Amino acid sequence: MELPTVAALEFEQLRASIKNYIKTKSTFTDYDFEGSNLSMLVDILAYNTLYTTYNLNMASNELNLDTAVLRDNIVSHAKRLGYNPNSYTSSKVQTDITVSGLLALQVNRIGLKSGPILSTTFQGKNYTFVARDPLNLTVSGDTAVFRDVELYEGTTFSIRYTVDTSNENQRFIIPNTYIDSDSVKVSVKADSTSTTSTNYTRKNTIVGVSPSDTVFFVEEIQDQQYEIVFGDDVIGRKLQNGEIVTIQYIITAGGELNNVKEGSLKFVGTVEYVDSNNVTGKVALSNINFSLNTESSFGGSNFEDIASIKFRAPRYFAAQERAVTISDYESLIMQIYGNADLVKVVGGELLNPPEYGKVFITIKPKVGSVVSDTEKDRIVRDLRSFIVGSVTPVIRDPKKYTIRVIPQLTYNKNKTRKSQATLKKLVRDIVVKYETTDLFKNFGGKFSNSSIVADIQNIDNSIISSNVKVRACVEVDLEINNRIETKYDGSFFTSIRSKLESKYAVVSDFFCYPGQKDPVFIGTPSFGENNCQVDGNLYLIDINGNLLGVVGTIDYETGEFSFSVASCSDEPINICAIPDDPNIDLDDQTYPTIEINDVIVIDPDDGGDPDLSPEDELPVPTPGDTAGDPDAGDGDGDTTDPVTDDPNNIITINDFTPESDPNKCS
Repeated sequence: MELPTVAALEFEQLRASIKNYIKTKSTFTDYDFEGSNLSMLVDILAYNTLYTTYNLNMASNELNLDTAVLRDNIVSHAKRLGYNPNSYTSSKVQTDITVSGLLALQVNRIGLKSGPILSTTFQGKNYTFVARDPLNLTVSGDTAVFRDVELYEGTTFSIRYTVDTSNENQRFIIPNTYIDSDSVKVSVKADSTSTTSTNYTRKNTIVGVSPSDTVFFVEEIQDQQYEIVFGDDVIGRKLQNGEIVTIQYIITAGGELNNVKEGSLKFVGTVEYVDSNNVTGKVALSNINFSLNTESSFGGSNFEDIASIKFRAPRYFAAQERAVTISDYESLIMQIYGNADLVKVVGGELLNPPEYGKVFITIKPKVGSVVSDTEKDRIVRDLRSFIVGSVTPVIRDPKKYTIRVIPQLTYNKNKTRKSQATLKKLVRDIVVKYETTDLFKNFGGKFSNSSIVADIQNIDNSIISSNVKVRACVEVDLEINNRIETKYDGSFFTSIRSKLESKYAVVSDFFCYPGQKDPVFIGTPSFGENNCQVDGNLYLIDINGNLLGVVGTIDYETGEFSFSVASCSDEPINICAIPDDPNIDLDDQTYPTIEINDVIVIDPDDGGDPDLSPEDELPVPTPGDTAGDPDAGDGDGDTTDPVTDDPNNIITINDFTPESDPNKCS
């Protein structure tokens, strides 16, 4: 029997195919399909075929990692590749806890109980930082300190299972979604009456696991939940009937509780003591103080999304659990550190000068600006198990590069129905979309001013001309050092304009400088005929515009700069300049961001200036909340003197007036 050919998924095409097939039969010669009841039957057949082919197509898509859309199926494909998606990760703090007044209690030992230690309030909700394990100290004086205690944000839960070997389908599932899978701890005891238990060790790979090893594995399953998998007496020990399995884990808010400061935390933990008479008691909260060893909480991240799993799983499989190539390192680090947003790895042999035997790793976290030192140590430690040969991994902080843009355009309002507000929104959308492109949003990203201008020009036929003013800002992390100047190097990665219609060709944010009661900034003032000359030096300048001396140099052709200053603050500062060429290629340690300062829409018929000139002025920032040195002028000799070429002949900024004729500096 000859059947019709079904080659489409559109209803009308399916309907037409069925009709054409019926028309080939002599029974229906000259039959009126549109006006008969047979038309309804044809519609039913077309709909049935449509739904069947659609379901088959979608089911086929779910068989492949790159075309699947359901998370459960994507996770299943990833597990076949040996990749386990990242769960929520708890934000953490590292703290010292000091306990005093112990002599009066005749204390011999003290112990910090596991569970809630610190609490905070965020957006009207209470959160706690918990200790996963108890800590004990022997006391030999009036004061004892629990040092470098790691606390994790979340709430501790536990669930208990009794092993039933008669149930072949028994599974050990954690019935919560927001768990930190790294926090999972498993213990097993022989039966409900047993007083001792065996702590099992988590494994992520079967390599090196013997049949008797007490190990467990954690896997994501349906509905974003997790399952604990035990051995089978071939790979790890198999559970026995009647054994009691206790699973402990932390439910967390993930990256939401990053950047919690010490001032917003309070101690809620319990410290118990044992005195000389072996009597136990609790230390009063008034005798307990804590201080963070980190600036704030860090390291929290959210559930890995579908796009990330699709990207990472094949690359993790390609790495084969060894770090050899650059892509191997990048894939393994993404798995080790779930909070990683971007990872760039460069071999030391490619640096200038080369550093053989090293790989340099730059990580941009999803939450936070840099990876903490504690997390760096953990990443390096976990990475060493995959490294082949004697290669030393070095983790570097990413450099931040901000491109501040002011898009501008002229338009004829008589040729469009769009308002100025609508045009501004469309321009902003273009810039935001450009910032998310792979070409830009990456280490070594590229900024193309001409590409943005072309997209703006194509928004509407009413646009006469367009331009984008560009200002480049390099972030420099200052270090607190009141006595010795620290050297800082940076680059704008393009030539910068030295002849502007403003006082400065380069200018930084204000910062605290030892010996100065008011904040200072770094700049390059203009001088000479028509104030159109610069000397290639970077000057330290006070709040009143007084030059305090030369602190560094700038190369206007390459955009590279270097300066040495002391600082009484560790707040980062931006150093800004105007690029000569607004098409910028960054290096592999720098990632860019875009800030839209404003969108200028000009209608010449309304008296607006149609001249869309490039950026020609670099304004001096305001001090804002930046403070000067509180010790300046106190005469105690604990501060350094400001840098001056000649303290008796300080040039003031009043000597440098801005150029009045914009053509003179061109």
